Amino acid sequence: MVLFDEMGLDGSLIKAVKELGFKEPTPIQEKVIPKILTGKNDLIAQAQTGTGKTAAFGLPILQMSDAASRDTQSLILCPTRELCVQISSDLKKYSTFKDGLRVIPVYGGASIETQIRSLKKGGQIVVG
Repeated sequence: MVLFDEMGLDGSLIKAVKELGFKEPTPIQEKVIPKILTGKNDLIAQAQTGTGKTAAFGLPILQMSDAASRDTQSLILCPTRELCVQISSDLKKYSTFKDGLRVIPVYGGASIETQIRSLKKGGQIVVG
C-alpha cells in the first residue's frame, strides 16, 4: 500500500490531507496522483461516487499550479452547479496551506457581477 507521503505530493498538501482525516489514498487516488504528477499525457479515469476522484485530480493540479501567477492555469468543468460548488470547496480545503492559490467557482444562479470581479482579480483554478 502506498501512502500520501510516498506519492510525490508536497508537504503543504500532505498536511492538509492529514488534517482532513485522510489516512491512505483510495485506489483511484493511488493510480491517478502519481500519473498526473509525472506524466505529460492525457489521462481518463473513472470511479464510482465517493471514491475520492476530486482529490485524485485536484491534489496534482494544486501542486502544479504556479501561485506566483494570477493567470488561470486549470479549468475544471462540471455538469452541475452542485458539483461545481463541491469541487471548489474541496480544492480550497486541500490548498489551505498553499499560500497564494485561488480557486474560483463560476456557476449559474449566483451573482454574475461577483463572479466577474473574482475572475478579474485572478486565480489559478477556475471551476465551472
